[in-house]
Amino acid sequence: NIVKLETLAGTANALTENMCYLTNAKVRGTLKTSLKDAGSGNFLWPENNLLNGYRTVVSNQVPSNLTKGSSSVASALIFGNFADLIIAMWGGLDLQVNPYSLDTKGAVRVTAFQDVDINLRHPESFAAMLDALTP
Repeated sequence: NIVKLETLAGTANALTENMCYLTNAKVRGTLKTSLKDAGSGNFLWPENNLLNGYRTVVSNQVPSNLTKGSSSVASALIFGNFADLIIAMWGGLDLQVNPYSLDTKGAVRVTAFQDVDINLRHPESFAAMLDALTP
């Protein structure tokens, strides 16, 4: 399945030197304890963090509670050129100070709001697996 993600991007002529994997700590843990084959002693997640030869980033912002069949312990694994991910911020950071809502506790409430939009410049630069089973 990991190689299939690279194949999907390659078939779309989207492979560049910037490609990398993005996943969560549960997938990393599963791959660090999964042997490539019974006799090699090599695990799917190498010590150099190059999964399938590509740089790999781990963030727990990547979901680990997805559903596969009756199981809700599936995780996402994304392969792509993240230079093609556009993150646009609209306006400035809005801060509102409210000295009244927590006044009986001697505290001040500060609320922050930021408008952000995310889009893909080239959707074919990305492939995702949304059903990696993790304990």
